Amino acid sequence: MRVLKKYMASLCLCLVLLLLVGCGLTQNDTKQKHFNGVEGYSITDVTGTKLTFQEKPKRIVSLSLGVDEILLDMVSADRIIAVTYLADNPTISSVSVKARAIGKRTRGNSPEAIIALKPDLVIMPDWAGMDTAKTLRDMGLTIYIYKTPTSLKEIEKSIIDIACLVDEKATGEKMVEKMQNKLKATWAIVGKLPTNKKRTIVALSQMGAFGAKGTTFDDLCKHANVVNGVALTGITKNESLSKEQIVAINPDVLLLPSWDSTDSGKLNKYIQDVKDDPAYKDIKAIRNNRFIYVHDNYLYSISQYAVNAVDELAREVYPELYK
Repeated sequence: MRVLKKYMASLCLCLVLLLLVGCGLTQNDTKQKHFNGVEGYSITDVTGTKLTFQEKPKRIVSLSLGVDEILLDMVSADRIIAVTYLADNPTISSVSVKARAIGKRTRGNSPEAIIALKPDLVIMPDWAGMDTAKTLRDMGLTIYIYKTPTSLKEIEKSIIDIACLVDEKATGEKMVEKMQNKLKATWAIVGKLPTNKKRTIVALSQMGAFGAKGTTFDDLCKHANVVNGVALTGITKNESLSKEQIVAINPDVLLLPSWDSTDSGKLNKYIQDVKDDPAYKDIKAIRNNRFIYVHDNYLYSISQYAVNAVDELAREVYPELYK
């Protein structure tokens, strides 16, 4: 009987540890069964800063569109007091309708503007600036800094981490499961393509070609079983691709932008210039009139909506497989 009791105690301990790991908590973090006003729970962010909560945060401020999209699908609107101004733009945001329920907007990372919102949690991307985070923390605000994802796996991790942060782990797991199911459905259609049947794509924005190796777009292409021509060149995400390099890639398909990222009103002219550029006249995509579009709110997403870009890429590049 003593052996059985010891075994059951060890089993319970293992289960608790598994739950903690599932929430991405560190060894020093604890998560109680439920809030009792005393114990609460703790989370450690990407900077190693430990945050402790006595109850679920109820005045959350988001400083990135990716977090806007995650939160608006994860928690009730009354727990969010501000999302970014980008959330309202349906061309780049997948939550523009849901965002109408949120009264305030953030633009940039002004400490004064954020403090005025009186948040109990601010979720900030790692590119927003450590000086701002320090200023806000010195003012007594709770700041969670997350790593900007560069792959679908990292997006899934961000969702689970944020779910644990706002104490909505079950919802986060369902969101990730939905992503994975959509990816499996796409791969079931395109995954068996032989290497010699794969098509090469070059993605263009008004700033030029994008999608270097190791970027989110590169990962989207892998899941759609599409060859990312920009990644083949070996350039880094901070380098630009010349017209000569695009000609050398000779893509089967050109992905054109649908979002006027420069707000210049010249998107249509840019697209026409690409189609009429004599430097491109001999590449396969131009000769075969193979221009495609993917909703930019999916293409540039670093939230659960990124899997929709995989689905659209696969459908547009391999339309014959979806007939």
